[in-house]
Amino acid sequence: MNPMRHDGTSELFAYWNRLRGARAAPERREIAPASIRKYLADTFIVQAIGPGEPRFRLAGTRICSVYGRELRSASFGSLWQIKDRSNIVRLTKNSMTNKSVVQLTYEGKSTRGRRALFELILLPLASEANERHLIGMIISLGRPFWLESDPIVENRLQSISIIDPRYPARSLPSDSILTVPENMASTTLPATRTIISRKVGHLVVFDGGKISS
Repeated sequence: MNPMRHDGTSELFAYWNRLRGARAAPERREIAPASIRKYLADTFIVQAIGPGEPRFRLAGTRICSVYGRELRSASFGSLWQIKDRSNIVRLTKNSMTNKSVVQLTYEGKSTRGRRALFELILLPLASEANERHLIGMIISLGRPFWLESDPIVENRLQSISIIDPRYPARSLPSDSILTVPENMASTTLPATRTIISRKVGHLVVFDGGKISS
């Protein structure tokens, strides 16, 4: 089963997958805006220079409207609640370095305390000298009437999938949670590895029988 819940993220993933062919990731110059024009307003590019923090290089108009501000040059991690930020930064850097595809679902909280569900996908691009990039999409699941008039001010992670492009059906179910190791930024994830865990009370249960507190 495809873990992506919205046609937009599925289509961007399929486009990226076609471009890369047998490579780990396509090059940034290969991305043709006309090919994804339907979802350009929901698409972004994140850049990291050297060991620096991932930042928005570009963000679609609808994304900026959802967050009520221009996101160009903003820290990608700044969108998230404090306890999620380190995991988000590690996931993003890992996607850029190891060319892994990451899909998230998260809850956005607005200035008035309203909540909306979103899907996000991170698709790595080939590294350029001292720079790393990825293309991604943020898209609302359900599109509540107030969205874009009551800005989202904080994101809260709900689920994470690390997707093997060759076997997307083997990725995490949408109700699973990937617990990110503290050293994930330096961990190489094999392309065929699928990591599945779920929260049970205060425990994290990993498929295969391992239980850790």
